[in-house]
Amino acid sequence: MPEKQEGALSVYRILDITDQRGTFCARLLADMGADVIKIEKPQGGEARNIPPFAGDLPHPEKSLYFLHRNTNKKGITLNIETPDGKAIFEKLVKSADVVVESYKPGYLKGLGLDYKALKEINPGLVMASITDFGQGGPYRDWKSSDLVDFAMSGAMIGSGYPDGKPTALPGSPGDDAASYSAAISIVTSLYMRGSTGNGQYIDASIHENSRLGLYPWGLVMWYSNVRSDQPLPPPAGRMGTMIYPVFPCKDGYIRAVALTPRQWDCLVEIIGKPEVLCTEEWREFYFRIGNADALNVLVSEYTRQYTMQELFEKGNEAGVPIAPIYDIKGFVESAQTKAREFFVELDHPVVGKYKCPGTSFKCKDSSFGIRYSAPCLGQHNKDILCEELGLSINDLAALRRAGVI
Repeated sequence: MPEKQEGALSVYRILDITDQRGTFCARLLADMGADVIKIEKPQGGEARNIPPFAGDLPHPEKSLYFLHRNTNKKGITLNIETPDGKAIFEKLVKSADVVVESYKPGYLKGLGLDYKALKEINPGLVMASITDFGQGGPYRDWKSSDLVDFAMSGAMIGSGYPDGKPTALPGSPGDDAASYSAAISIVTSLYMRGSTGNGQYIDASIHENSRLGLYPWGLVMWYSNVRSDQPLPPPAGRMGTMIYPVFPCKDGYIRAVALTPRQWDCLVEIIGKPEVLCTEEWREFYFRIGNADALNVLVSEYTRQYTMQELFEKGNEAGVPIAPIYDIKGFVESAQTKAREFFVELDHPVVGKYKCPGTSFKCKDSSFGIRYSAPCLGQHNKDILCEELGLSINDLAALRRAGVI
């Protein structure tokens, strides 16, 4: 254990052999200080070709998708399908703590690099596999995508306008939800290893974890029909705005959480205590849900009299969760974003200086944050393969000619 830790996980090494699926998992661990080595094919991974690109110019070093999900990592190239590549990977595994992978089920087993084989090399190894449908079950070999995983989870029924079709969220919510789940499992496994000395195998299904991408509002509504003494009409699919409604303001929109009678009373007080909303039945949660259309019209009449910031501040004072709904510019320029110093300026060898979204959380007892930009393809081949594993420059040249690195 070093005397000075840069982060909670700075004593651990992670081998990241994921592509777009799961690569955010290793980024989360890197943010916590882990020494993460991104291992790519010699030609680079598919994630480098995902738009948008810096300057709108397609380039393997300019994918914003790749840059965001691979900060704080070192990068090497390695073809693990070759005998030499496999041997080098096994050497790296000996001193690693974690392997994160996202290959199709059975692929690594075919190479002799599945968890059973790697555990023989390193009994304390923690390994996480992030795939569409997990390692077992009837769907394990199905082809999928983030959209399909999100839709099949059942959660997408809650996304979109009530009178429209289900709508996917922007980005990759399914992949990222699985990455968060796997990262939490990895940290827990490392903690347990401190007591047992044994590693763990983690099977993370994007399909299952996609439920975390958007709360399944429809299910909540069906449960309320069963639990309420006064059953409500069968709900439409997209009911999210009825539970956490969105209201218009002078300069945009806010979202309010007024579930309990106290929260509701405070919200009514905030918007001027209009008489029409002060009757006793409105204090009942299920009554508000059952009459959401009428309620939204009534409340909107009063919220339009205030700005987003005014309602946010009033809610903060009264203890009612009210949040402005920002566009991208509004989020970047908001006081909260600036106070958290969320955006971090980085300098990339190809892209140059740019501002990168920071970590999703902070810890006062440990340094969590962005230290350096995503690696260029093969940027740390010499550092890792020569200085750590003892290969020579001539060895690297030979391996490059053979398509190993």
